[in-house]
Amino acid sequence: MVNVRKLAKPRNKIAKHIPALERVKTYQEKVHLMVIEVLREESGRELAAVSRFNAQEFDWEKHNSQFRKDYFNTPLKELINYARKLYGLNNLDEIRDRRAAHKAARSKRIDGLNSLSNNSDELIDEDFEQDDEEMELED
Repeated sequence: MVNVRKLAKPRNKIAKHIPALERVKTYQEKVHLMVIEVLREESGRELAAVSRFNAQEFDWEKHNSQFRKDYFNTPLKELINYARKLYGLNNLDEIRDRRAAHKAARSKRIDGLNSLSNNSDELIDEDFEQDDEEMELED
């Protein structure tokens, strides 16, 4: 007698429709996340500087992930107190300004990296063109 197993049919879950506005975070949730991100960035910069001073590696990915886990459920009022005590950010307007500065600095870094990448491609192309010319002269 041969044992035959029934193969389970794949169950296709029907995605439940959730209206767009119900999927969007509330203003209070967005403010909470903004404050967490400012504190994460500020603390990361400070800890990275300490690591550099001590000739150690700083793992930004690990810091980011752990910071978000540690503070995700921290009440907004407590986060704002941390911002005031640790970084002199006395209200949400100052925290927003710091967030904007972080975004501007990140954009500048990315633009700088992109321009370096574009310049190095141009330099490589020029090197190949010079090599071709030298090869023609040798023949």
